[in-house]
Amino acid sequence: MNSFTKLTLLMLLTFSLMSIAACAGSALAVEAASLAPIIREQNPAVAAQPSRPQMKSTVPDVPEIAERVNDVVVNVRSTSALGESLGSGFIIDAKGLIVTNFHLISVGERAKGAAQKTADAQAKLADRVWVTLNDGRQFQASVKGYDEATDIALLQIVPTGAALPVAELGDSEAARVGEWVIAVGNPLGLDHTVTLGILSAKGRTDFGGQFDDYLQTDAAINPGNSGGPLVNAQGKVIGINTLVLERTQGLSFSIPINTVKSILPQLLERGQVRRGYLGIETRDLTPDFRGSLKLPAEVRGVLVVKVERSTPAAKAGVRQSDVITAVDGKPLTSFVHFNRLVAGKAPGEKITIQILRDSKAYTLNMEVGEETRK
Repeated sequence: MNSFTKLTLLMLLTFSLMSIAACAGSALAVEAASLAPIIREQNPAVAAQPSRPQMKSTVPDVPEIAERVNDVVVNVRSTSALGESLGSGFIIDAKGLIVTNFHLISVGERAKGAAQKTADAQAKLADRVWVTLNDGRQFQASVKGYDEATDIALLQIVPTGAALPVAELGDSEAARVGEWVIAVGNPLGLDHTVTLGILSAKGRTDFGGQFDDYLQTDAAINPGNSGGPLVNAQGKVIGINTLVLERTQGLSFSIPINTVKSILPQLLERGQVRRGYLGIETRDLTPDFRGSLKLPAEVRGVLVVKVERSTPAAKAGVRQSDVITAVDGKPLTSFVHFNRLVAGKAPGEKITIQILRDSKAYTLNMEVGEETRK
């Protein structure tokens, strides 16, 4: 047998082995598919597992998004007798409406982080606010409305020249932890800086505000980024960059854009936000609270730590150490959740809360009051 014949036989043998392996693989795949229903039937734990939808992560085209978003990002500068504040904002309406942070256009004593004012400090706005567009145009802005509690302000300019570009607002509730995000702003006076990161967490609280519900990101945010947009891989705004923890790296926080959407109609109509009020101060149920109240592990809700006198809650019979489990039938997840549900009610509206007191369940009805500014 010559070498050519040997080579030919070797090739034929190789192809035969490959075909046998492929057929065996197909047979095993078919057999596995046919056995899957039987496996699920015999193993309830497997059958109970819901099939998770295949959601693909989108890799952002950062240069394209930066070009598009940069046009809607503005430089915000406010001046007063106490000095100057520099920050960012973004255009939400072609008529000249701009969203930014309240702390950029206010003066006076402010607490660190998200709590803009001490309890007895009176809000005072800056003497002048200037807005500079990406194309260099500059306008003096008026304050259309503001909300200290969420650190949001709405500015108004009267544009001249070319039509204003407008930011596309996304859905912060639908944003997923781990997805790509991009921050655009003017950190330390460096106009239109673009940084990239991921959405690190949602629902961050305990920064001093009663409505804290921050998005956490590791996209670099620095002083001057405040008021600028945090956008997703589609270039839609999902947050307002607001807070950076000192002496940390990769811990930056943004106000969810859905918070802006919820109060925007009131800011446009009356310049302020009217919120429901019951006169209750609550805290999350810690292990210590659970132990002292002898609460079962499955109980969810918030603990009443204070009830103001002559308030709707006091008149309805709410007491200190009550555990509020639901509002209008909606189970509570945290004290911030409770605050938001109450604040979202219109003054005069009826509300029902479910409580636990001495291991007994009660339902209390009351009329929502109105939160007053201090």
